Amino acid sequence: MVTSLNTPIPLEEEPVYTAADRRRMCRIVFTFILFSLAYSWFSDTLVHQLRGPVLRYPYVDLSYWVFHLAGIPEFISGDPVIAWLFDGALVGCCMLVLVFPDRRIFARLFFGLYFIYFILFNSYGLLHTSSKIGILLMPLPFLARGTRAFGLLWQGMRYFACFAYADAFLWKLFRGTWLYAQQGVAIIRENLTPYLYFHPHTLQTGIYTWCLQHAGFTNGLFVAGFLAEGFFLVGFFTRRFDRYLFLLSILLPVGFLFLSDAFFFELIILGLTLLDLRDKKRVGSL
Repeated sequence: MVTSLNTPIPLEEEPVYTAADRRRMCRIVFTFILFSLAYSWFSDTLVHQLRGPVLRYPYVDLSYWVFHLAGIPEFISGDPVIAWLFDGALVGCCMLVLVFPDRRIFARLFFGLYFIYFILFNSYGLLHTSSKIGILLMPLPFLARGTRAFGLLWQGMRYFACFAYADAFLWKLFRGTWLYAQQGVAIIRENLTPYLYFHPHTLQTGIYTWCLQHAGFTNGLFVAGFLAEGFFLVGFFTRRFDRYLFLLSILLPVGFLFLSDAFFFELIILGLTLLDLRDKKRVGSL
């Protein structure tokens, strides 16, 4: 069969969500967020665990400067009681969203509190880390009124997930990082030398030593990760490969941790937008 050049190419249908779908997806997202907050507690990075830090790093971000000029981070983290109350409110709002997913007020309160925590964490961590950006933005679809607005925001978060990885690919591409044959080895040397020096006899040191001695394998891992990030460009044009993109969204943080000792597992929450979390029975009947 010959297709005329004037024949329009059929577009992929936009997913349609129900109120039940929204509730299910809300509980999935905020369960992930609750585990993230638990990790923050175990890693001593909740506000009450900062122990009155004096160093701060607002850098050139105006929102950070506004917060610090207003004294908000210092006020919250400087008083142990206020810090504990803030952390309790943050975790409490997250749990309330899980119990009452239809009450948008709890999702809104959580978003506001987590935005403040995001500023605090990055300011006193002396680094504008991007690992928590997924936790910050994923509640946004659940602030919307109506399932159509929710669906549009959810799909917007899907495109942001693709952008997050595709942007990393384009950054390496245009900077010419991929042209440097020893980039994988250089990353290990730059980020893991202190660990190798202070822990010379651990299994992890032995693995990294082997990787440094076999540069071809290590640099191949970097190239594989680089190409995997580039594959997310496909997500801007079709949803057919979303299941593979979701798998990559899990594997890439593992690679980041191994090669550069960078914890980006919280970004996996963005990968949830690559899955069809709607009611399978309802979708199959459409």
